[in-house]
Amino acid sequence: MAGDINIPGDELREAQDNLTFVHDFIDIGHNTFDFVAAFGPELARGAAQNFENKWQDGQTQLKKQVVGVRDAIGNILDSFEKTDQDAAANLSDGQ
Repeated sequence: MAGDINIPGDELREAQDNLTFVHDFIDIGHNTFDFVAAFGPELARGAAQNFENKWQDGQTQLKKQVVGVRDAIGNILDSFEKTDQDAAANLSDGQ
């Protein structure tokens, strides 16, 4: 028995858009966040700054992974669209 094939194109596009948003806003930058105002001088110089330094190390890797997943979603969408167009063209040729 053949069943319907459902490709969640809208959901994949939404995921792709969300990953673009994450990529674009993952780095708020040093100048836009005031650690001293948020955490006080002791924490800002200690734990918060230590976290920020370590977070910077992971941002580059995370950005690469986000781009990889976003591009993979784009490839999936492109492949399904091409397959759909090819199938439609073959059906039209057969009539």
